[in-house]
Order: sequence, then structure tokens, then C-alpha cells
Amino acid sequence: MNNNDNKKAYITVTAANGQQFQAEVIDIFKVKGYEDKDYVLYSFGETVDNDNEKVYVSILESVGDNYNLKEISDPNEWNTVQEAVSEGSTLTGGDI
Repeated sequence: MNNNDNKKAYITVTAANGQQFQAEVIDIFKVKGYEDKDYVLYSFGETVDNDNEKVYVSILESVGDNYNLKEISDPNEWNTVQEAVSEGSTLTGGDI
């Protein structure tokens, strides 16, 4: 998948029960202090209010030709990622 500026990129997310959902990839990025990991910011199009959609962030892990979304379970890492996203201080990511 190529996440360039002209086109929206989508991924198919498969839940543990096998149900599949389409998600829009908003950004793929790295965070200072956790440069060995790629993070993905994505949305299922859920509206929070008139101007905002609910967004999610996960660790993006490459597994062969596929990718897994992994929960950020470390509280310090989660705080750092939240802060970087809200301040716009994420590091350049890449394409998947």
C-alpha cells in the first residue's frame, strides 16, 4: 500500500473473531525514543462530532507480506506517542 498525498490509503483490519473492517490510514510515523517501531494512525470513519472523526494509533508490525496492528501496552510509550501526535512532532514514517 502506498500512502501518498494524492490518494487515501486503506487497510483491512481483521478482528480476533475474523470480522473484517476497512480503515483509512491517516499517517505512518516514528516517535523519538521509539525509532525502532513504526506507528500507524488510522480511522474507521466514526464521527465524534460535526468536525472530528475518532482516530486510533497502533504499532505497525511487518509479518512476511502482511502487517499486524499491535496495541501500545506500555504506559510510558503510550504517553510519548499521544504527546507526539497531539503536538505534531512525529518523525517521518514511510510507505506500506
